[in-house]
Amino acid sequence: MKSLGLSSFPVVLAPLAGVSDHPFRRLCAREGAELTYVEMLSATALLYQSKRTLEMARRHEDEKILGVQITGKSADEVARAIEILDRMPFDTIDINMGCPVNKVVRSGCGSGFLRDVPRIRETVRLARQATAKPLSVKIRIGWDKASINALEVADAIQSEGADWLTVHGRLRSDDYGDPVDLPTIKAVKDFCRIPVFGNGNIFSKADAMHMRECTGVDGVMISRGALGNPWIFREFVRGLPGDPSGSGPATFPESSESPVSIGEWQQTILDHLRWQSEEYGHRGNGAVCMRKHLLWYAKGWPGAKKLREQINAMEDLESVPAAIADFVTGARAAGVTQRQNQTAHENDQASSLAARFSASGRFGATATSWDPKWDMDRRLDRGVGDEDL
Repeated sequence: MKSLGLSSFPVVLAPLAGVSDHPFRRLCAREGAELTYVEMLSATALLYQSKRTLEMARRHEDEKILGVQITGKSADEVARAIEILDRMPFDTIDINMGCPVNKVVRSGCGSGFLRDVPRIRETVRLARQATAKPLSVKIRIGWDKASINALEVADAIQSEGADWLTVHGRLRSDDYGDPVDLPTIKAVKDFCRIPVFGNGNIFSKADAMHMRECTGVDGVMISRGALGNPWIFREFVRGLPGDPSGSGPATFPESSESPVSIGEWQQTILDHLRWQSEEYGHRGNGAVCMRKHLLWYAKGWPGAKKLREQINAMEDLESVPAAIADFVTGARAAGVTQRQNQTAHENDQASSLAARFSASGRFGATATSWDPKWDMDRRLDRGVGDEDL
């Protein structure tokens, strides 16, 4: 991680299928994400030089630190794909061994790895031989309740040369509404010699602090918490005050959270729209992709029903700025100037966090069980672009 210039407790944006294109990555990086990733790519599609996959892998010139994530059917396939990625302008490469989507798992990719530890060992070993770039792996804690094998998997990954590991604290069989297993993340962190990042249900600075305190993780990866909320990254203040080396433990002052004003909300959407239009045009897939972002941006604002209806009906992006301006004018007239907490946590963070834990220490879902990626992932079987694995 030090070779990438990351802080002592990095906060990074996850590679989100169908989301992490460069307009969204640039917004998150602008707000403070130290590292962002291209969305998960299929090794099969990359080896066949799929046009769609190569488009997904493009790096914008403004991106300072960028990683890429790959998944594949076999160790050899992943390694050959990484040889290609090694020649491309990425700073770090991650292997996905945790994606739960049926389309991905059926071919042995994503969470399919978790049922074959020897294949995990071979994959990481060959991947390590294929690149000198920082190499990481993202996993879940097991396939189902009868096969929680996170420690065995972690041992295989670190023994074969990965530089760090990200643990999503759920099983493959879990849904997003199921709690995150912090004790198992802690067990992996205590076991590993390499850095361990935590992932799952991080919707605020308080969530990240609690995960760090309970598990000792070396950093966190934010996924759904960034959807419609790139400002989440600005909540984090990195480094120990007075420690110019940045080698001390990271601190997160209680005062670092700041609400999103309606003016900056509007400007962020306009910036996102501009970058989206420059990359994809005003119509077609670019507009369809932007629609979900706009619906996520509308979350947390009172009186947004009409705006959501307009977004759902739009066929191009040209009419969006006027719709956003009308909404802002109405909100200001009604005295609404700041966004409500997106995840519906209580104002009392301590009581909110307590309500999200069971006696087992598992990290519960948000108060509203807000699940913005359900349609894209499990229900619609969304993963690794539109390519067949």
